[in-house]
Amino acid sequence: MSKALKILWHVGAAIFWGFSTLALLIWVISSITPNWCGEEQYEVFLSPDKDKQAVVSVINCGAITNYETLISISRVAQPSDQTILLSLDGHPSNNSYKVTWTSNNDIKLTDFEFSKLLSFHSRNTVGDIAQSHIQPKN
Repeated sequence: MSKALKILWHVGAAIFWGFSTLALLIWVISSITPNWCGEEQYEVFLSPDKDKQAVVSVINCGAITNYETLISISRVAQPSDQTILLSLDGHPSNNSYKVTWTSNNDIKLTDFEFSKLLSFHSRNTVGDIAQSHIQPKN
């Protein structure tokens, strides 16, 4: 091999191994650190039979992101097994929304600004914690 090809080969190998090492380091750091976003419970709405709960949480991921309002449901006995129903841009104190349990297995999320909607639970399937009805303000 010519001297120029050897130099290119070694430079390419150095770049490859440098980026591989950096990617591995970033992956290790991200896998051992906790979730950077803070989540704080804002309010709780219990179902009529007190078996299920709708939890409104505030998500804060740092100085360069906006607050997020997250509405999820879970069984009171298993709060970690939750289904996220609605995500709104902004802090709950600055958002309008209404959470209403219409029965033990039926919940309505209404009166929120459509422009603030980030995501929603789009389909009700067998095995869901409760049937959800999501409707923004008119």
